[in-house]
Amino acid sequence: MMAEMDGRLICRDLKSNSETEFLPVILISATHNVADTLKQSGAPNDFIAKPFDIETLVSKVNEQLVT
Repeated sequence: MMAEMDGRLICRDLKSNSETEFLPVILISATHNVADTLKQSGAPNDFIAKPFDIETLVSKVNEQLVT
């Protein structure tokens, strides 16, 4: 857990700013209900649940780089 921060709020801020809205965001969290965030406004581009393996992370990063 991030101290006094929430990755969903950071992502929402990035996605609502015209200078950063194009940046791909992949949230990684042990809180599995974060996946529901993908359906909301200002959503991250993807989500990975912890624990995860490195191949999953590399695959999702590669997907974001080609889109």
